[in-house]
Order: sequence, then C-alpha cells, then structure tokens
Amino acid sequence: MKRFFANLEEIIGGSLFIVMLIVLTLQIFSRQVLDAPLTWSEALAKFIFVYVGYLSVSFGIKEHNHVLIDYFVNKFPKIIRDTIYYVFQVLIFIVISAMGYLGYVMAVRKVPVEIVSLNISYMYMYVALPLISILMLYRLVEVNVKKFKNKSEVK
Repeated sequence: MKRFFANLEEIIGGSLFIVMLIVLTLQIFSRQVLDAPLTWSEALAKFIFVYVGYLSVSFGIKEHNHVLIDYFVNKFPKIIRDTIYYVFQVLIFIVISAMGYLGYVMAVRKVPVEIVSLNISYMYMYVALPLISILMLYRLVEVNVKKFKNKSEVK
C-alpha cells in the first residue's frame, strides 16, 4: 500500500491517460469507419484530461520538476538561497490552498449543471481541483520535510 501511494500519480494518471487514448481512438474509428460518431467520447476525454493534468502537477511537485529560474539566486550565499527557497515554498502552499478552495466553490456551484452526453453533474469534473490540491499539498510538504531532514542543498 505504501508503494502504491508513493506512485499514486503515475498509476492513476497513467491509467486514465490510457483510458483517454482508448476513448479517443474509439471516437476516431466510429466517426471515420462507421460514420457514426460517439456522442459521449469528447466529453469523457475532456473529463479525464482534467484529472490527468492535475495529477501531473502533483507529480511535478513530488519529483521537484517545476520550472525554476535560479541564475541570480545561485549567486547568493547558501542561507539566503535556502531562505528564498522556503519563502517560495510557503507561497506555493498558499496558492495551492487557494486553488483548492476556489475549486471547491466552483464544484459546489456546478452540482445542478449536467454534462448531457455523460448524464452526470459537472461537479465531478470540477471536484478534481480540490481533491488533487490536497494531494499537491501533501506532496509539497513531503518533499520539503525530506529536504529539511536531510539538510540537503535546495535547488
């Protein structure tokens, strides 16, 4: 179970990406070969893409693969570099928290609105942001706690 949670983004995101690929392939086959387009495929692919996108952001946080322009920061002494790093980590935490809250507000507003082709509420699409924001926050804290415990050089 610990190994599954450690690779959660890769397992779920990769599986959803494969499902999205299958859905889009079915749509192309249905439209081009059978001349009968599927009414639900585009909505389902968009729905899955939202989750895959947010899971990739969480993966980027976990692997510390986000964009970092550190040309000027690297010219500072280590204590200043570390301080700048942790200040930005707190700012990232605040932004992700705000995104999660706003995603929750949007999800609640979308409860009565339906994705007609899938016959489900738009809430299920919008709930991706608050749910995966929790995972992003966990990964952000996890990475920084490891970094702090190891007293490793921040990137």
